[in-house]
Amino acid sequence: MPVQQLVSMRFLYLIAGGWLIAFAGCSSTAATTLPVTHPTMIAVSPEAFLGDVPCASNGAGLKRYVATLVDLNQTFGGVGGEGGEGGDRSSEAEAGQAVSAGGATPELFHLPSSVPTPCLAAVGFGFVVAGRHYRVDIDGYDTDDLAPRASGARQMVSPAPTDANPVTPVLAPRWTAQCKRAIAVDSTIIRADHCVPFAAEVSATSGDLRVPLGALLGDLRCGDQPGEVDHLTVNVDAGDGLSHVQSVACTKTAEALFTGLPSRTRVSVDVTAQTASGDSSLPLAGTTCDGYILPDASVSAECSPLSQVGTLRVDVVGALALLSLSCQASDVTNVQVQVPAEDAPQSFAPPACLQPFDHGFPPGPAVVTVTAVKGSAELGSLTCHADVAPGKLVTATCEPNTAK
Repeated sequence: MPVQQLVSMRFLYLIAGGWLIAFAGCSSTAATTLPVTHPTMIAVSPEAFLGDVPCASNGAGLKRYVATLVDLNQTFGGVGGEGGEGGDRSSEAEAGQAVSAGGATPELFHLPSSVPTPCLAAVGFGFVVAGRHYRVDIDGYDTDDLAPRASGARQMVSPAPTDANPVTPVLAPRWTAQCKRAIAVDSTIIRADHCVPFAAEVSATSGDLRVPLGALLGDLRCGDQPGEVDHLTVNVDAGDGLSHVQSVACTKTAEALFTGLPSRTRVSVDVTAQTASGDSSLPLAGTTCDGYILPDASVSAECSPLSQVGTLRVDVVGALALLSLSCQASDVTNVQVQVPAEDAPQSFAPPACLQPFDHGFPPGPAVVTVTAVKGSAELGSLTCHADVAPGKLVTATCEPNTAK
């Protein structure tokens, strides 16, 4: 029973389609149409069964999993057979009836298991029989140091056997999942679904957050000279009223790790890059991140790169309301926003003025002028301003200007 990792199902179709295109391009005469044959397979993808458990290259989380295909049409111990149309007559339900009637406990037929598979890869089982029902059992492990007890075995041993140490203990899976039923279809790759996913331990109420700081530097350099990053300050708002702040020395591999954050909570993260002698209230660069904490797991925050400019946002609808106007053609022809460094204002006709106006500014005070126009008449204007910080978005405060 061949078992293979499937990096991408689409890749198989692209190969077949590309071969046919190449064949047609090389022939100048009529050619016989060739059929495209796809494999008959049952496949399972991690996204179908991960549940609360993250795929993690480092830290807590799923590293590798082992998938086992179970033929629900075939049992041992006196119950079994082809199952006929639909295949349910020799399913697990029928096996249970045999036990209740006093018969021996039947065993479902488990096909050879996959090798320990990285948590980003899918697994496919070939040579399945069209029309038969299958189930996929999944065992998840939080380590890469494991190997099958024997070829095709579901049991894993750890550490992996060596010539010096050929016998190692069987490793119990950290998580288990099950994708209920898939019916094999001839010349088709069927994805097993209806999965009961991995679940974190009931007692787990906290998790960890990793913030990959080195990956955010971009063109910025680490160092103690002006314009270089000496260290990074990371502040996590987990909504628990506690302070979660770290200062991390700048390196290309720098990372902040926060442990014991409340699980199933979305957190926001502020990152600022500081110079060796600079004022901490005026950082060199900054960015924001967010993450969702999973119980008994380590997740990585999703961050934008560090930036040396900040963003001023103007709530245009709110600004118009201060002038007793709305973003409708009956009130305004357009709304003009003048940025001091630009020669001409930017213009937003309804309904474009329903969207906020965002503009990047260097750190410090930032100001724009918003003017409402109808035809050739100016209906009123506002000054909108705020103090901008690197890598942060701040909403401006607007005040109507005195009429001329």
